[in-house]
Amino acid sequence: MAKKRLFFGLLPDEETHQHLIEHSRSFPIIKGVRPVPKDNLHITLQFLGYLEANERKCLEQKMLQTFVQSFSMRFDLYGYFKSSQTLWLGCSSYPRELIRLVNHLKSIAESCGAKIDDRIYKPHITLFKKVPKAEFPQKPFTITWRATEFHLLESVPHENSTRYNVLKTHSFLEED
Repeated sequence: MAKKRLFFGLLPDEETHQHLIEHSRSFPIIKGVRPVPKDNLHITLQFLGYLEANERKCLEQKMLQTFVQSFSMRFDLYGYFKSSQTLWLGCSSYPRELIRLVNHLKSIAESCGAKIDDRIYKPHITLFKKVPKAEFPQKPFTITWRATEFHLLESVPHENSTRYNVLKTHSFLEED
């Protein structure tokens, strides 16, 4: 069986999804730059790379051992990765549950055979790719993202873009 390109991620609920789409429309229009497809708005928790079916099964089984409380994040700042020419939304601070989750998923990934890089985790939502320079709207914003579950996702090339298929979902514990 062929290897699949996988990652753990968060997907927005419908209300958050709508806020993200509306917010991306507030950006200055740059000729030739289109927003990330609306169905691709997500937060990557841990990129896993290309994995075999047995490694995927391992990930799916270990996902069930994830006991993290649901949490909320407030996206309130803009960012730009110059090397990949990516405009994104980020958080000025984020909850400890998120960091606990990311560390746990990194541990799961390594135990199942994924090769993980050591970059510092920076939660963000990519809005635009291939942007030659950073230009941000002038008004402040806050978008609240309520995380109640996470997903094992497959990244699949599709026409001139990428599609993300949900392979497995695991719910968080309810907040006290």
